[in-house]
Amino acid sequence: MKITPTDPTSPNTGCPLTAALNAIGGKWSMICMYWLAPEPRRFSELHRLMPEISHKVLTETLRDLEREGLIIRIVHSEMPAHVEYRISPHGESVKPLIEAVRAWGRDHLDRANQHGEAPALGDASLPATAQISGT
Repeated sequence: MKITPTDPTSPNTGCPLTAALNAIGGKWSMICMYWLAPEPRRFSELHRLMPEISHKVLTETLRDLEREGLIIRIVHSEMPAHVEYRISPHGESVKPLIEAVRAWGRDHLDRANQHGEAPALGDASLPATAQISGT
């Protein structure tokens, strides 16, 4: 793979890597999308799946992902009224990337364990054996 950096002196380079990281580079963005990949979920269900995230940060993350067109917020008006979030058609294109990053993370953890290092685990929000269906 050839990596060709864009001109760093130009403020509007249209860098694809910057665009990607702006869309999904938030600490919780890919994890939210991971949990939404198999099926639509309510806010409370997402919060239970990611107990380390605050209510405020989950709200902000979901709004950011919706603004980027990666998820869709669905308001159900039947009683009791509720809101669900699901992956958008555009968000479907991120699923292979999430799986690739997860696989790299697993390899990174294995490497650290083999070398007796303690990797920076951050928040353990995903089970090590979990996979996104369809990828």
